[in-house]
Amino acid sequence: MIEILNIFAISIIYSLIIFAPTSEKVFSFKFLRFDKISEFRLFFFLIVLNIIWFLSVLDLNLKFIISSVLFFYFIIFFLSLKKKLFFEKNYFFYLFFFSLVIFILAIDISHNLFLYWDAQKLWLPKALLFYNNETISNLGETEYQHYSYLGSLFWAFFWKFFLVENEYVGRIFYITIFCFSIFNFLELFNFSKKKFLIAFLFFILLIYDYWHLRGYQEILIFSFLLICSKYLFLILRENKSQIKNFVLFFLSLNLIIWIKNEGIIFSLILNFLFILFLNRKAKFKFLLSLLFISLIFIRFFIFKFYHLDYSISNDFNFYTIPQSIIENFNIKNIIYISKYLIISFFKFPHIFLSLFCALIIFFDKKLLRKCYFLYFYLLASIILIFFIYLNSNQIYGLDFMVRTSLFRIVFELSPPYLLFILILFKNIQLKIK
Repeated sequence: MIEILNIFAISIIYSLIIFAPTSEKVFSFKFLRFDKISEFRLFFFLIVLNIIWFLSVLDLNLKFIISSVLFFYFIIFFLSLKKKLFFEKNYFFYLFFFSLVIFILAIDISHNLFLYWDAQKLWLPKALLFYNNETISNLGETEYQHYSYLGSLFWAFFWKFFLVENEYVGRIFYITIFCFSIFNFLELFNFSKKKFLIAFLFFILLIYDYWHLRGYQEILIFSFLLICSKYLFLILRENKSQIKNFVLFFLSLNLIIWIKNEGIIFSLILNFLFILFLNRKAKFKFLLSLLFISLIFIRFFIFKFYHLDYSISNDFNFYTIPQSIIENFNIKNIIYISKYLIISFFKFPHIFLSLFCALIIFFDKKLLRKCYFLYFYLLASIILIFFIYLNSNQIYGLDFMVRTSLFRIVFELSPPYLLFILILFKNIQLKIK
């Protein structure tokens, strides 16, 4: 009973971290103005997560990082009091509802404590390292030092923050950001309060599975990529090119780059989408490309600076990519990868529903013209999957690599697919009106 009460209290605190009582006027600048408190709330939370990342690359320990973040929250809250705190309509209702969802899913985590191989060997050792106040310069002591570490840092941060021995307390953050990303994404649908809550529960039930919370990092990639997807839609589809949308997009993108190594590849696809489909001048596109290249450069520079292995993967030899692809490129392997790819579309209901909507949109020429960027992403993600597995080395073999990781990569890549549901829904809504 005491543990359940602790989990409930922790769920409320997590929700308060997300729905922190602040005022958007604190960051009211001419070039960065937030029209909605929800936009500012997302901005504030992403800033906090990026501060945690930034302090970690300065080789500061977790105690100092936690103290700094608490101080930052205190300063923002104090400034918000001066500017007058703003509680939007139904604030406390949404806070309670969000806390309740977090609590229910957290109970599921607390009763399914088993961590799978990747979590035990790759991510938990890094989390333990940070939890024990070691720093990024000590990552060389871990077995898989070339892997990104930010997800493990978040795990350790919230584990230590709550002063509770149970490691799953840190993983409740994974649930929180997952739910928040869906909450944030659903704002695009412009639902009424009742429909919004129904849709929120529907998408949670559609996507959630403890399979994603076994200590793996895919759920974090999914969540931040879903946030990016929202701003892909607003910028590329709705032509809402305000600076705030780009800021929110790149704040999320930076976190993706540092959570998992494949996040670097995913971010390359997203950035290429921007450059290809963005309706802005070449100079602006060049500046965006320069910003993106800088984020990638910082990732490799930091690893090199702390004498860490900065290779993207030890499973592939990038010098022999053409040779590996030629050796693996045959009908048997193509069919094998395709089979697991198709199975993955049925394994994840949200992907199946998204692709069903994509099929309907494909036969509507007027609607299709506005969705080229999404079909480009879909094609690029499928090509990436074949590229990864056709380059499998001889140590593990293509069969093993496909069986153990393809489902996870497909799940990671899937958030932008949900935009097919959004676009079809909005189109039906317009026809009804």
